[in-house]
Amino acid sequence: MASRSETPNLSRRRLLQAAAIVPAVAIPTLAVASPANAAYRGTITRDEVMTRARNWFTEGVQYDQGSTYPDIEGTHRYRTDCSGFVSMAWHTSTPGHSTRHIPEIADRIQWDQLKPGDVLNSYDNHCMLYHMWESPGWIWIYDLASPSSDMRHIKVFTDDLRDQNYIPRRYRNIRDN
Repeated sequence: MASRSETPNLSRRRLLQAAAIVPAVAIPTLAVASPANAAYRGTITRDEVMTRARNWFTEGVQYDQGSTYPDIEGTHRYRTDCSGFVSMAWHTSTPGHSTRHIPEIADRIQWDQLKPGDVLNSYDNHCMLYHMWESPGWIWIYDLASPSSDMRHIKVFTDDLRDQNYIPRRYRNIRDN
């Protein structure tokens, strides 16, 4: 037989469950884009790209060119290197494009045209996903650079990137939100 102190807990639990269900049924839902809305190898929004990038950053994905890691949906696995990360964020073909092949799917743009989800690519070297401007000459990027640094969200100086032959590019299947 339940003690007197256990009975209110059971009732409160039922009330809380009911309270959680009623608003979900009574309030109309809003259509919000989720990472799963981006079709594999299809069109993707900038918000979806950034959500996918933040997911790997939050997961603390470690750099390993010989390994793969699942995307946010868990349905595709991408190489855990710089271009595999960008491919995952853009939801392109698995296991991911290389820095040599990024120009085949992303058009060159000007530095002042950068928007979240664009890439900075150094052919046959490294690529990073642009996040936002910090101040004149400084930008925030996401990248998967090396085993010593793994996934990063860092501020970098654009003049240094220009000196290292990084080219800003825009994925052909990305669209504004």
